[in-house]
Amino acid sequence: MKYSKKKTTKALIQAGLLIWGGTFLLFPLTSFCQTNRIEDVKLPVDQSIQIRQKTREETDQWEREKAKLIYLYEQLKAEQETLVLENKELAAAESEAETLNEKLLKQKQESVRIQKELLPFLNTVYEQLAALILNDTPFLKDERSLRLNNLGKVLQASDVSIAEKYRKVMEALFVEADYGNTIETYQEKVLMGNEAVLGNIFRLGRVCLFFLSLDQTSCAYYNVAEKNWTPLADEYLGAIRSGVEISKKRKPAELLSLPLGRLAAQGEEQ
Repeated sequence: MKYSKKKTTKALIQAGLLIWGGTFLLFPLTSFCQTNRIEDVKLPVDQSIQIRQKTREETDQWEREKAKLIYLYEQLKAEQETLVLENKELAAAESEAETLNEKLLKQKQESVRIQKELLPFLNTVYEQLAALILNDTPFLKDERSLRLNNLGKVLQASDVSIAEKYRKVMEALFVEADYGNTIETYQEKVLMGNEAVLGNIFRLGRVCLFFLSLDQTSCAYYNVAEKNWTPLADEYLGAIRSGVEISKKRKPAELLSLPLGRLAAQGEEQ
């Protein structure tokens, strides 16, 4: 029995050693398995993190590209609206330019027609003006003849525009018309009978010319029908003297009793 007890104790000790050894043998194996399991878990996590980071970077880059594209789109849209507005304005301006061009073309055609018709008209007016001066009372003969000759040269000149010719003709007409609203006195020799006498010529508009000798002792009027100077009675000396003084602005205007035209001729016949 003692033997069996010792044997049993020994067996128990061996069994405990085997268990303890097995424990020590299993511990490294378990640690190795856990390490492998951690590595197996850690690798997908790292990959996932990298993928997420890459995805975030790509998302951020796309957001930046998206913002750039949106900005470019808005800019292009604004430019398009501006171009559309400019296109409308240019279309309106083109339409106005075409309308203006048509008007100018019509005006040019009308101007050409007027020029063709105006030059003969101006020549006719010049001939009438020349006849008027020739048959009119002979006041300022040199001045009026010179103006008429210069006007004739202008009308014949090929390098003078039709507008300038028209202006010159109208200017001459206005000067002649203005003579009817003015009075003046100038010195000139007149033929009294067969003698040339120097005296003051008093022009009363275009109505009549009166002559007053320098010594103011004789007077006359120009007879348009007879085309000569006809003496007047001494009773008109005072009125003619006053007319001369008024025209020279030495005396204020006043009513004058002067023989005019046909009345003067009838007075002389009596």
